[in-house]
Amino acid sequence: MIKLLDGANERAIALEIIGGYENDDEKSIEKFFEEKLSVGITTINMLVKIDNMNITKSSWKAMWNDGLYAVKHMKNCGRIAIVGNSKFEEFLIKIDNAFFHSEKSGRSEKYFVTSQLDEAMGWINE
Repeated sequence: MIKLLDGANERAIALEIIGGYENDDEKSIEKFFEEKLSVGITTINMLVKIDNMNITKSSWKAMWNDGLYAVKHMKNCGRIAIVGNSKFEEFLIKIDNAFFHSEKSGRSEKYFVTSQLDEAMGWINE
């Protein structure tokens, strides 16, 4: 289930994934992203809170499609804050950022622990 979080500015999307990440969730995120693009926002920042996500109840197809959508729209991605509670998640974000990061385009991915939610929100709103 996707829950929108308060605090994101007009150039950002903040959401929490609760339970499993399913095809409907992936389509909802695409819709939020497309809504920003449709009003002329070309660089979109995101905060994704995953500490309540259950990977074992998630759809691999949804995660695969999410990744394909992200690659297709990489030029429109700005800062991505991932908020969680796992050293393994933090490690994965560091690896992902090695491929995703671009100084020129302002694209960057950063991991925050759940106690840093406000800091993460501030980072995507800069």
